[in-house]
Amino acid sequence: MKRFKNILVVADGDDGQTRSLIYSAMDLARRNGAALTVFSVVEKVPERRRYKTVGGRRRDLVELMIQGRKAELMAATPHSDVPVFYEVVSGTPHIEIIERVNLLGHDLVLTVPMPPIRRIGLGSASTTMHLLRKCPVPVWVHSPLAETADAIVAAIGPMEPESEELNRKLLELSSSLARTTGSELHIVHAWRLEGETMLRSPRLGYGPDEIAEMGSEVRDDTEAALARLVDEVELPANTSIHVRKGHAADVINDMIAEIDPATVVMGTLARSGIPGYIIGNTAERVLVDVNRSVLAVKPDGFVTPIGAISAWDPGKMPY
Repeated sequence: MKRFKNILVVADGDDGQTRSLIYSAMDLARRNGAALTVFSVVEKVPERRRYKTVGGRRRDLVELMIQGRKAELMAATPHSDVPVFYEVVSGTPHIEIIERVNLLGHDLVLTVPMPPIRRIGLGSASTTMHLLRKCPVPVWVHSPLAETADAIVAAIGPMEPESEELNRKLLELSSSLARTTGSELHIVHAWRLEGETMLRSPRLGYGPDEIAEMGSEVRDDTEAALARLVDEVELPANTSIHVRKGHAADVINDMIAEIDPATVVMGTLARSGIPGYIIGNTAERVLVDVNRSVLAVKPDGFVTPIGAISAWDPGKMPY
């Protein structure tokens, strides 16, 4: 199944990242028969400093930056049969990106990995993190290190009723991606006996056999729920299922190290908290540690806190 039809590439990394990102996006667009837009945001300029005199003429500094950035993007794009549209605007990057998604119906955003915390500061967030928290469509955090790998990991969340829809969406997307790229699909799920450490306290009086019995019950229930979910989705023939005991982030990171996939597909929205602002602890830990591409997915019905552009300007359309 060709899943994505209107791809937006956020080309705001360094030159090497930009070239790698655009190249991968073009390959994905070709495989999916999708439209491809390369998008970049230049910094805002206060109105009082926006116009400069150059050679006796008043020039718009923002327009000069936009023209220069668009020329850089076009130079970074390899020759291909895939049509590429370019759009450069001035503003706050994540707001401009999400407004464009809302307005023009992009169904996938490709972006670069988050910079290390030491570079962005503890009190700030990168554009990528803002998108992971607030963008209503899947966000593909692309890592050049993943280009030689040929496996997909689908990290399935808690087997609970409120997570069922998102888990099915994760399986459908990862299955589609595996078929499109000819990759192996590895379905990964973590289970654990909540409170096991406390249950082992001598004060509660439970022996090892009793705790093992409780753990076996949780494992069997988890495996049965996962089997029901898997039966609902048509999976590629080369699919493996891994059910491991442990905290989800630890299990996922261990499996990534073991399988060495090209891409990890996972949900990012926390089950509680402020909608649109809270990323799940598991997703955050994996995203900080992983050096592979991550396709981050939110449940259907997610509402971004950033509204659509109120006035449509057809003159800004790239196609």
